[in-house]
Parts: sequence; structure tokens; C-alpha cells
Amino acid sequence: MWLSVQGMIKTWADLIWMNSMELGARFGCHQRADRSFTIGHYQFPVCARCTGILISTIFTYIFYFKRRVKIEKCIWMMIPLVVDGTLQYLEICESNNRRRFTTGLLWGFGSTYIRLRLFENIFSKTKVIKR
Repeated sequence: MWLSVQGMIKTWADLIWMNSMELGARFGCHQRADRSFTIGHYQFPVCARCTGILISTIFTYIFYFKRRVKIEKCIWMMIPLVVDGTLQYLEICESNNRRRFTTGLLWGFGSTYIRLRLFENIFSKTKVIKR
């Protein structure tokens, strides 16, 4: 199926890609092509680091109710992203997409797990949930 959008011929896949790119920008991702994965000629709607964060955030929601992790471990998991981002910002060393994705996975798990524990503690004190 072909559609004409703003004078250009686009497929449904192109329209889906354009909308997902817009959504990725709304989430705050810089979407730099050199820091993003691609499938065919389509760039991911978020960069490699944000891809890792989003994937691990989804899995953390599933994992959270199955196993307890110490908050200290979660904090340690978040440190590599801070180090990698700082080294890049200071132009000490350039990261690659594999490292960005990995640090995003670690950050996403650690930060999401801490947020879930925080919410659980808040709601358990207000007697909303009991565990």
C-alpha cells in the first residue's frame, strides 16, 4: 500500500518509522544516526543507549516480582553509564554502540528497580499494598 505524504511517496513502514522517530524525540533521545542501530535502511527511533534503557526497563518490571536485588547492586549497575557518558563528554575516549547499549541495559535495570522499590515502600506505608 502506497500513500502520498507531503508530496512524497511513502510506504506504511515509512509512516510507522516516521511516527516512531517522533515518539523517540518526545522521550528526549538525541537520535543521532551514528549512535543508533539500524534495521535495513531504518534507524532505530532511539539511540543505542536509550534502546538498552528501554529494553531493560521492560524486563525489570517482569523480574522485579520474582527476585529481590540489593539496592547497592543497583547503584553499582548505574555507575558504568555515568563513567562512559562523562568520558565521552570530556572527549577522553569515544564510546561505541555496543558499550552504549550495555551501559543502557545496566542503567535501565538499576534505576527502574530502585524506582519500583521506592514506590513499593511509599505505598506499603500508606497501606495500599502489603507484601
